[in-house]
Amino acid sequence: MFKVDRKQILAYRLHAQQLGERAPTGELVEVAGRCCPQNTPPGSAALALGARVEGVSERRVGEELEEGKRLLQAFGARAAPHVFPVREAAVFTRGLLPEGEEELRAFLRGAVPALDRLGLGAGELVELTVRAVEEVLDGSALVKDEVGRVVGELIAGRLPAGVREGWKGGSPYAGKQFLGESLVRFALPVVSLWGVLCHGGREGRAPLLRRTDQWVGRVRGVKKAPGELVRWFLRCYGPAGPGELAGWGGIAVQQAERLWAGVEAELVEVGFQAGRLWVLAGEEERLRSAGEVRGVRMVPPHDPYLQARDRGVLVPDRERQKVLWRQAGSPGAVLVDGEVRGVWRAKVRGRKLDVSVEALGEIGRGHRGAVEEEVGRVAACRGLEVGKVGGW
Repeated sequence: MFKVDRKQILAYRLHAQQLGERAPTGELVEVAGRCCPQNTPPGSAALALGARVEGVSERRVGEELEEGKRLLQAFGARAAPHVFPVREAAVFTRGLLPEGEEELRAFLRGAVPALDRLGLGAGELVELTVRAVEEVLDGSALVKDEVGRVVGELIAGRLPAGVREGWKGGSPYAGKQFLGESLVRFALPVVSLWGVLCHGGREGRAPLLRRTDQWVGRVRGVKKAPGELVRWFLRCYGPAGPGELAGWGGIAVQQAERLWAGVEAELVEVGFQAGRLWVLAGEEERLRSAGEVRGVRMVPPHDPYLQARDRGVLVPDRERQKVLWRQAGSPGAVLVDGEVRGVWRAKVRGRKLDVSVEALGEIGRGHRGAVEEEVGRVAACRGLEVGKVGGW
């Protein structure tokens, strides 16, 4: 076992996630596969890719999603929409799919109390929803609200009378929904992990949900997906352990350990502080010798780099962690020479983007020009002009 320090871990991850040097514009799809950006709030995936690839805009990402269809958006880790290459769809969907009732209950934890009151299993809910979604979205597309309502109504007619009454009753999750509608909405991310459901196009500002096979074709490589997911995770967030995988994916530790066991023979143990962590065999030298990262990057809220579960490695100071990772309304991060040195927030004002930067550490005068250049990239990515830049 060899030992590493914090700086080596940060450098390894930064380079792995293409935050050391921007890739050429032609590598957009490849880089999306390296980092799998979350797209909440909408547009975040484009900003994350813009921090890694030259010349990225929301329009360009949209073209790859809707016209070129080399990229796909679907619910994935933590039940959130993510963007990834179509050719790797199985990794980021079926690779995370819970198996068995306990793993499903962990993924659907918010819905479990209502399911227990109905006497309905998590597996039953998912099976009913998969079948109904396949029927409702056959040759059509609906926004999420409509899918929840229409699929919920269809399932209601297939339930025993005693369960149907509760299914059609009021929902504690949303006042304007019936309970079954809310439960369908909980289940939709698992339907996505099945490889059945994806995002495709928009109705106004709302994304449309479609059948994956009718949008980009059947998801392939399902059998290899769980192992490939763990390998990808370790390249992106290593050194790490099953607990970090569980936190990143929003899955049960039991499921993470099951996935981990599938590639255990390919792993090498690493010493860091008091924990037991692993990297893929063959990655040791990359970890030891990852070069220092120089320059400034502005990454959006929920950026892949910020999704590492060992937040104390990224930002050792606990008070600064509270500023960066919030229950709601988290800011983006300003990376200076590989360290989180500030946070940023943006506000649209007409055709201009106002950006406020709050320093969390030393942002030298020599970096001010680079920060302002990054602000320009963020605005251009969103198709806007730079407005006011201040706060620091």
